[in-house]
Amino acid sequence: MAMAHPLIPAFFLLITPLLFLNHSLSLAHAASELVEGVCHESQSYSFCIQALESDPKTPAAKDYMDLAVIALKLGISNSTDTRSYISSMYKNPKTDPRKKPALKGCISGYDGAVGSFKSALGELKEDALTANYDAKVAGDGAVSCEDQLASGGIKDSSISARNQFTLSLSNIADVITTHLLH
Repeated sequence: MAMAHPLIPAFFLLITPLLFLNHSLSLAHAASELVEGVCHESQSYSFCIQALESDPKTPAAKDYMDLAVIALKLGISNSTDTRSYISSMYKNPKTDPRKKPALKGCISGYDGAVGSFKSALGELKEDALTANYDAKVAGDGAVSCEDQLASGGIKDSSISARNQFTLSLSNIADVITTHLLH
């Protein structure tokens, strides 16, 4: 009876993890190309890269559907956080009463933004066209908030920066969900 060479099992023990590593690297490379492509289409390449790469699930994204889920969840998180931030300012007794109407308008705008991001996420698999529309209009809450601030003569860079983030995340989600229509 012929016996196997004693180094063969050791060889397989060494090579098997390398095969998995190579597979993982090629998945990460594919996700990286997907992210790069989307971000080149977005309005702000650098923000897009930073935003999508901030999610640890991004390197495992296999397609536009995976990336859409990531982008929409980022949008939900950001717009929910922004709404809470503005709401805290509104409720704070030290806030200038002249700012309150604009802040109340911003809260309302962000109710719409959160709702649109959530709707888009819920519609992804059944109705990509509606998901795309909702992803796009999610940014309207940020635009509305900025308009409310301007009409009240209020300059608040912390809110304006958050509005820009929400608008950019809406744009990224719009770009990605547009690819689901093809």
